[in-house]
Amino acid sequence: MITDPLERSVLSYVHGQFSVIDENVDVASAVKQIHAKNAETIIVSKHEKPIGIVTDSDILDKVVMRGADSDQTLLKSIMSSPIVTLSSKATVRQALNIMRLNIIKRVPIVDDEKVLGIVTQEGLANAIRTSVLEKTFRTYRVIIREHYKPILANLGFLLQFSGILIIAPAILATVMGETISATGMFLAITVMFLTGFILNAYGEKTPLNLKQASLLMVSSFVLLSLFGSIPYMYVNPFSSDIDPLSLFVNSFFESASGFTTTGLSFITYPENLPQSFDFYRSFTQWVGGLSFVYLVITFFYPERKLIHMKGMIGGGILKLKQLLLTIGVIFTFYTVILCALLYLFADFNIIHTVSLIFSTVTGGGFIPVSTAVTGENSLQLLVIMTGMVISALPFAFHYALLSKEVTTTKYRPEIFLYFGIIVVSIPIFYLFLNAGDGSQSDWLTSAFHVVSASTTSGFQFIDISLLSTDGKIVLMMLMLIGGTAFSTAGGIKVGRLIQIFQRITKRNFAMDNAIRSISSVSSRYNESYISYGKKTDELRAKKAYRESLAVVALFLLLSFITALVLFYLEQRSFMDSLFESVSALTTTGLSSGVTSMDMSVVSKIFLIVNMILGRFEIIAVLYLFMENKKIKTRGTEYLKHLHIPNKHHSDKTVK
Repeated sequence: MITDPLERSVLSYVHGQFSVIDENVDVASAVKQIHAKNAETIIVSKHEKPIGIVTDSDILDKVVMRGADSDQTLLKSIMSSPIVTLSSKATVRQALNIMRLNIIKRVPIVDDEKVLGIVTQEGLANAIRTSVLEKTFRTYRVIIREHYKPILANLGFLLQFSGILIIAPAILATVMGETISATGMFLAITVMFLTGFILNAYGEKTPLNLKQASLLMVSSFVLLSLFGSIPYMYVNPFSSDIDPLSLFVNSFFESASGFTTTGLSFITYPENLPQSFDFYRSFTQWVGGLSFVYLVITFFYPERKLIHMKGMIGGGILKLKQLLLTIGVIFTFYTVILCALLYLFADFNIIHTVSLIFSTVTGGGFIPVSTAVTGENSLQLLVIMTGMVISALPFAFHYALLSKEVTTTKYRPEIFLYFGIIVVSIPIFYLFLNAGDGSQSDWLTSAFHVVSASTTSGFQFIDISLLSTDGKIVLMMLMLIGGTAFSTAGGIKVGRLIQIFQRITKRNFAMDNAIRSISSVSSRYNESYISYGKKTDELRAKKAYRESLAVVALFLLLSFITALVLFYLEQRSFMDSLFESVSALTTTGLSSGVTSMDMSVVSKIFLIVNMILGRFEIIAVLYLFMENKKIKTRGTEYLKHLHIPNKHHSDKTVK
């Protein structure tokens, strides 16, 4: 959280009291326009691009005082030009410096030649004085308003639209006459709406900084998992004599496994569930994996307010509209095609088919029936493998395949390495399978489980507990590596490993652009305003390198800590316990048999925490503990920057 008001974004202080008017409009007509809109400033444009500025003082000095005819005087003859502007990424400090250096009292904020608003000396001065007073006399109010209210409002908004999304399986349950299932879902929807309304009432919908966005995303998945457990508790797919605490923990576990696309489950025979509830389980993976909640709110928030959330969700370098098209259209197209193929090649009804494909293209792992994945149907396995691979490729790569706006060039090295890891791992894992007679089905079995682990999907039809230690290690390594950056797959990600190797060897790979995108979540918005160039790139690279090392270390550390807990509480081998903890943290869902309803509550909670942390590759939680620089400047030192001479514009242009 930025406590120094000088380091806050100017976007927090812009106002829209301006009019953009063509340079050839006369002053009299322009004055009528700004009076009608109650505007204070005229931005003069040429071919819809801002080229100058006209203020009340300009009109008074250059028209009225000189006795000129306002009907014959054009704006271009009295405007101050070139116009001095600032980028939307600028801070208050930079705005004040620009005003001081150029001897002006107001600066338009421009993004891609579009004027977003204007900041004024007076507005910034009042904001800083207010901030200093609040810091001195009302610290607790500042903490509540700036630290928590933005989170509460945005969290309430997320919950409300999550409730809207879950209406789909609820309606299906109603149409199918599955009353218990429908009641549980509608109850969850009601609680989401009510909680969202309360949070909105106490919060403020303002932009979030990186730490707030991190807390928002972590808490949103915790609450989604919590409220998503209501249908599980209502349907109770576990046991009729289960105690209330176990029912709650089991339901929370299943819900978290769905929204985080992990796929670990206590439900051995999902075909005994209502079909609409099967669909609900896979639908939670669709919502959590493809981030539909995030996409829905993009319709209501400008991109600048979502900029920190974007990187954490996995949007990569795609713009919001491109990401929306990728997830809302391209992945829907994939789903339809894969559903059609699976329906032809497998003996499933349409609901179970859609449920299985939902789970597949999001790297989920939930199955609608216990026999959904077997080694007997090769064509069915190939369809599922295709969906799993799709889930592990970058969103931007999918968009680039069908668009001329983005090329696939920058993603190819990472994707080639990713496929290389899969190809090399298949024969290695094949050697460790118990049934290794060289038949085609055995090779397909090896390929299927390697793809399942490397895409962190978690489908399996072999008993992993019977695998040799070497076989388990191969699968664990694949799960830890995970898929490519900015995909639905979990794990450390191939891009981070390449970035670490590049930094250590100091080689200049063609992966530079792709690797920089991995660091964009933190470096693009967490650094001070620095001019673009080599210095910025070096800072980003160093920060990305440190974060990548931290992520790798935390993945290994948390896996071993959870494994020790499972080893001690569940009395299983350490290798099986480690396999289960890695599977949960990488949101994979492969199981060595440790996960069961008979587990202790503590073990279940540890796995739940791993699943939620793994959904954000731990990086979001890491940001929560990053300390910003503490600036101890007093209020008088803030205000001395406000001593700006009284003049309008000079002949400099700043962007």
